[in-house]
Order: sequence, then C-alpha cells, then structure tokens
Amino acid sequence: MAIPLVLGNSALALGHDVVLWLTLEGVNLAKSGAVDTIIPKGFPPVKELLEAFIEGGGRIGVCPPCGKVHGITNDSMIEHVEWMGAAAMIELARDRTSFSF
Repeated sequence: MAIPLVLGNSALALGHDVVLWLTLEGVNLAKSGAVDTIIPKGFPPVKELLEAFIEGGGRIGVCPPCGKVHGITNDSMIEHVEWMGAAAMIELARDRTSFSF
C-alpha cells in the first residue's frame, strides 16, 4: 500500500493532478481505521502517506463492485473518498500517465 501513495505524493509535489483508483483488496485503504497500524519497512506509516496524499489534493476513487465485496459503505469510508466506476476512471485516465499496482 505504500508505493502507490509514495508515487502519488511525489506526483502531487510536482504539481500533477493525481487520482488513485482502488480495486480488489486495495479498497480497504478507504475503510475508516484500516490503515492506522500499517507501517511498512522502509516507508512512513501508511496512515501518514494517505493523509499527505489527501491534504496534497490527491483524489481517491473506489471501484463500487470491489467495495461491495469488501464491505465498504458510505458510512465506513474515510472522508475525501468517492465511488468511481470503471467508465469514470477510463475517462480520467485519458491523456494521462497511469500506473497499476
């Protein structure tokens, strides 16, 4: 979970508009409290990376079917996260650099 946030934070620092689209198990990043204790080796805690990403203007979208499978609801999502289907993500990715993890 750290690498996409490190990359996203670096892109934000360079002035880019960044959208992180969460799918599969990654949607758990959007669940309130889920990242509070994740501290990867060699990186800051994921909670800090996520907070910096949001404060830096990064957007976070959650795949609706993936969110449903993992029990994500409007009430369980952290602030500044939005439901974002595949069509919306494809539109956002047009003419942009994109990465997949």
